[in-house]
Amino acid sequence: MKRKLPVLVAAAVLTLILSACGTNPTPADTPAGTEAVTTPEPTPEPTPEPTPEPTPTVISLTLAGDIVMHAPLNDEAKTEGGSYDYTPLFEDVAHYVSDADYALCCMETVFTGDGVYTGYPTFHSPDELAYSLREVGFDLINTASNHAMDGWQSGLIRTLDVLDAAGLDHVGTYRTQAERDENSGIIVKDINGVTIAFLDYTYGTNGFPVTDMAYALNVYYIDYLDWFTKIDYQMIDADMEAARQLGTDLIAVTVHWGGEYITGSTQQQRDFADYLFAQGADIVIGGHPHVPEPIELRTVTGEDGTERTGFLCYCLGNLLSSMNDSYTDLSAMVQLEITKDPATGKAGITGCGYVPMVMVDLSDYGVYSDEWRFRLWDLRGAIADYEAGDDRGVMTNYMYESFKQDLESCRRIFGGLEAPMDETGGN
Repeated sequence: MKRKLPVLVAAAVLTLILSACGTNPTPADTPAGTEAVTTPEPTPEPTPEPTPEPTPTVISLTLAGDIVMHAPLNDEAKTEGGSYDYTPLFEDVAHYVSDADYALCCMETVFTGDGVYTGYPTFHSPDELAYSLREVGFDLINTASNHAMDGWQSGLIRTLDVLDAAGLDHVGTYRTQAERDENSGIIVKDINGVTIAFLDYTYGTNGFPVTDMAYALNVYYIDYLDWFTKIDYQMIDADMEAARQLGTDLIAVTVHWGGEYITGSTQQQRDFADYLFAQGADIVIGGHPHVPEPIELRTVTGEDGTERTGFLCYCLGNLLSSMNDSYTDLSAMVQLEITKDPATGKAGITGCGYVPMVMVDLSDYGVYSDEWRFRLWDLRGAIADYEAGDDRGVMTNYMYESFKQDLESCRRIFGGLEAPMDETGGN
């Protein structure tokens, strides 16, 4: 038994030798005391910012009354160099026009280019009027009025050429049948993402027949030369259908209608307005009576039962004129807010306010100035200035008292949709 011990010892020694001749140690075999390799923690992904909700699109429209170009206004605008500049007439109120995204008015005159400028009964004005209106900030001129044919067809055509050259949009009169046929005479404007179709009509032509060129002027009465009783519904139905097919957000219709010097609406005006709203109009703006008439917002129910807000003014009054009959020096600029919902894509009227104005003729108040005779003033601003001690260089107590009465007349006639007034006298 003792002889087995050397064998066991030899086997043990051989095992140690073989172990020493093995491969290099792996990382797992790293001797104690060596630093271990650590895996870094993964960086957490940042939480994405939530997608912001789309904001509504909001635009502003300024709607103004009729520009009736009596001869004294041309005298007022004539410069020492012999040209004409009408912008000073608007100095006090121009910001209401220029601050709007889109502004419109009606022009009751023509540009014949013959250098002969006349007032009532046929209005022929200097081309500079168009450029002045553009400089003030107007964008669209409604040209369908009873004075559109004051220069016959050639005057009508040249008037549109001048408006084009001045950079003004226009609607209501047309040079050719093709021009009238395009969009049924409708002008479509994309105003900062809100689209509006504009249409314009007049009751008559002051006796000028347009039978052979019916395309030239949108006359809504068939019997426009005598009785003014038969509305051309066939034409207007087709135009309003075309407007609806254009798929604009809103439809605005301007109309020369009503009875002169009547501060209330007539039954014909009310019926025609109802018809236009039923046909899809959202905005109906009247002119021609030369005096203020009521303003209203109404709820209009469509054929599908949906409701929308409609704006109606039967007449905004004379924006510019030298008339001095009762109320003919009073008007308003209306500021409309239109909002388009990004979720539904629908647009509608969300705000409305009018600014009462007076066409100041200093001679009506027994005042004389070396600098001017006519100016369009914000009534409330003039009253506030006088009460604060600023007479604007010409105001008398008689003017101040007259303006207060004028303001009450505007509020009584136009109604309760007056725009708010800020501390500076503006809006």
